[in-house]
Amino acid sequence: MSKLFPYIILLMLPVFAQSQVVSDARLWTGISISKEFNDFKFTLGTEYRLDENFTHTDKVLGEFGAEYDFTKRFSGGIGYRYSRDNDYEEYSYELSHRFDIGLEYEFKFGEYELKNRIKYQIESAPSDRNNPTYIRNKTTLEYKIENKKKDIRPFISFELHYQLNDVYAFNRSRLSAGSKFDLNKKSSIKVFYIYENKFNTKNLKQGHIYGIGYSLDI
Repeated sequence: MSKLFPYIILLMLPVFAQSQVVSDARLWTGISISKEFNDFKFTLGTEYRLDENFTHTDKVLGEFGAEYDFTKRFSGGIGYRYSRDNDYEEYSYELSHRFDIGLEYEFKFGEYELKNRIKYQIESAPSDRNNPTYIRNKTTLEYKIENKKKDIRPFISFELHYQLNDVYAFNRSRLSAGSKFDLNKKSSIKVFYIYENKFNTKNLKQGHIYGIGYSLDI
């Protein structure tokens, strides 16, 4: 048996290669502007994202969203995203559109705030593939630290993606941690880290995402 062991390893190498997990470090940066009008909130934003360990432009995107407060704790919203997705290997890019609709419920106890958001999302794809459709569920726990007029709000969150078309399985999770810092009454900065895990796919992948964003309320 010991003599056959090296040959068994050689035969298994293709299996190991196919199941190899690829890890990548990415950077997300963004700016957003929001405006509240009665029970509505409108948001316009843009993001620039790097992948391949911060060496390659992954996406450049613009987003628009609208939210409506049904009650103090329950809200709903719609969103649209237009992005340029760059292909590192093919030296090309694709223009994609993404639409989503979702509901969110929040519960406050003391200085803590617990939120749960569920979202239905569809994204355009090349003509040879079906448009990927997801149900995404995200749970966030946030804590408010009052510091004079500048609040600090650390948070943790967990999100699961369930793909409907062709797959019908959970295939992505995101575990996040970070904090929001108020610069003044109308602007804030958000810094975060996301551990992303893609599974139930041909190419397993893990991502370490570092991010910073600036938001302004007008």
